[in-house]
Amino acid sequence: MGIRFITLIKMVVRNGIGIRPVHILRFLMLIPTSLLVEAFIIVEKLRSGKAIRRTNIEKPPVFIIGHWRSGTTLLHQLLALDIRFTTPTLVQTVAPEHFLFSAKYWIPLMKKTIPTKRPMDEVVVGPVDPMEDEWALLRMDVQTPLSKVFFPSRKFGFMSCRDEFIPEGKSRARFEKCLITFLRKITLHTGKRIILKNPFHTPRIKLLSELLPGSKFIHIVRHPYKIVPSAINMWNILEAENAFKGGWVKADIMGSAAMVEWFRKKIDEEKNFLAPDRFTELRYEDLEKDPVSEIRRIYNCFGISFSDDFERAIQRFMEEKKGYRKNVFVLKAEDKESIKEYLGEYMKCYGYEDQ
Repeated sequence: MGIRFITLIKMVVRNGIGIRPVHILRFLMLIPTSLLVEAFIIVEKLRSGKAIRRTNIEKPPVFIIGHWRSGTTLLHQLLALDIRFTTPTLVQTVAPEHFLFSAKYWIPLMKKTIPTKRPMDEVVVGPVDPMEDEWALLRMDVQTPLSKVFFPSRKFGFMSCRDEFIPEGKSRARFEKCLITFLRKITLHTGKRIILKNPFHTPRIKLLSELLPGSKFIHIVRHPYKIVPSAINMWNILEAENAFKGGWVKADIMGSAAMVEWFRKKIDEEKNFLAPDRFTELRYEDLEKDPVSEIRRIYNCFGISFSDDFERAIQRFMEEKKGYRKNVFVLKAEDKESIKEYLGEYMKCYGYEDQ
């Protein structure tokens, strides 16, 4: 939903025309809105095109990175409570090429049609809640691994398409142009510094720091016994609800663990491009236990003032979330041993080896 018609057709052609009969209705439902989007884009360009091009991203963004299910959403929600910052919202990532004009139409529609909670973990989400910018890039025709959720391939499974995480050549130029345009539009709309949460950005530190000089990175980690099975569950749910064709290869324990390890190696390699005041790490378990202290530490590292009002907002938020029930995944003993064997360096690096 929210994608333009021409981009939708290009994605079908690029990923192979082979929509399964069972998914034809799912695909056809996008046609009317995608045609309407073409009109929305024209109107926004006429009304705001010059202003968008003139807008500079003067305040380098803050990137929250880390493997899926490691706590990036919680950290994003907490930092979004600081009124000095802004985040991409769900409606902005649904309508990245026209939200300056069309958000007022999309928000009422989304309130009536989209689920109020995420399917993989029951986290409440609404049209103006924080959302990952990878969904915006996908709709802007950036070639991202996220497209594999919609167009699965047995030959190029999601866990094996690592080259698509770090675009090169024309793909990189498209990635950079679309991300900058999206950030300019958010800046024009809010005038605030942007906080981006996107696990897909985890291996892109060098690319992003070159594209957006001065940007800062927060890497959050979590015990692999939690993130590996949870990530597998998440991707299988998203594919089941969004795929247009067959070919999805379900991730196994080792495939998911391999992605965790690849992320760790890429971070170890690329964080060296950053000054100490542009990169910091934390554990989800520590954030959950004492969010105020952990976020205060992040702010100290980045040279950002921490206000009493922000502290109270964090405390209120955590108090309201006390009734939230997390997913529980029971790993077999042999699966734990496999994860421990494959992610031994990760567990040692982040203090999980004795847990």
